[in-house]
Amino acid sequence: MPALDPTLSLIVTLGAALLFGAAAVHKLTDWRRFRAALGNYRLLPDPLVPAGATAVVTLELATCALLLLPSLRPAGAVLAAALLALYATAIGVNLARGRTRIDCGCLGVGRRAPISRWMAGRNLVLAAIVLLAAFPRDARELAALDIVTIACALLSLAALYSTQSVLTRTARTMPRRP
Repeated sequence: MPALDPTLSLIVTLGAALLFGAAAVHKLTDWRRFRAALGNYRLLPDPLVPAGATAVVTLELATCALLLLPSLRPAGAVLAAALLALYATAIGVNLARGRTRIDCGCLGVGRRAPISRWMAGRNLVLAAIVLLAAFPRDARELAALDIVTIACALLSLAALYSTQSVLTRTARTMPRRP
């Protein structure tokens, strides 16, 4: 298996840990809304939705922790990719059912967005990218410029992800031209 440059490896690893950590915090911050969003997917029987919600958040927190522990990082990468693929599948199943107006449950407190093909595709692309964290890191020592690059990349990726979410939500509310 090829070794990744440590800068790229850390950008992918820390970016994925940030994504899953923030997702879990958002869900925990508005637990009732998250449980309702999960139930709206209609993939679990109603009595299992609370356990399913607990499982999702537990797996997201576990993913974050595994990614941050160097010896368990490959397992964290595989779990992250599996969760992202599961989310894409849940969205795809509901889109195939014609249920396009349900809330994705992924944007945090007070922010709603209906599911879309875009979200399913984004999750699959993220799943492929996060698997890079399973690759071994090159033994090269990090230089000061690497640390700055990692910090700037993470800030840029977080801003890009947030901006994409806002633009997607805003585009849905704009009137369509005939």
